[in-house]
Amino acid sequence: MRGRDRQGPWPAVVLLTAGLGLSGCAASGAAPQEQPPANVAAIPGKEVKSVTLSDRAAKRIGVQTVQIAASPQGPTVPYSAVFYAADGVAWLYTVTQPLTYVREQVTVANVGGAAGDQAFLSSGPAAGTTVVKAGVIELYGTEIGISTE
Repeated sequence: MRGRDRQGPWPAVVLLTAGLGLSGCAASGAAPQEQPPANVAAIPGKEVKSVTLSDRAAKRIGVQTVQIAASPQGPTVPYSAVFYAADGVAWLYTVTQPLTYVREQVTVANVGGAAGDQAFLSSGPAAGTTVVKAGVIELYGTEIGISTE
């Protein structure tokens, strides 16, 4: 059996198919491209990156936010807002603008509250700062490039 000639019908088929695909788009109007679920961008001078989610992605992962509260023990967040990296450093995500999140290092002084669900911070963002309390791990995975694909 002879091998296919490299100049055989394939280039013509590819060009014809590509031409039909393009002409179909031009005739019917190209569908708008869907916004990517996340955009990760470097922040000059920082090792962390900002994560901007599409509205759909934020809803899909269930992002919920809360403001850091002032308390006699110091700034307080739900303990679910805090996560620990593999090196033991504590972090949370601040909301810098709608659907944009930046990781900030924190020091947890104490965990308490009636149900033990509050983290009292000795360093980190000030009271009044909006932080993520649900969807934190998904944001971290997005920021550092973990994918399920």
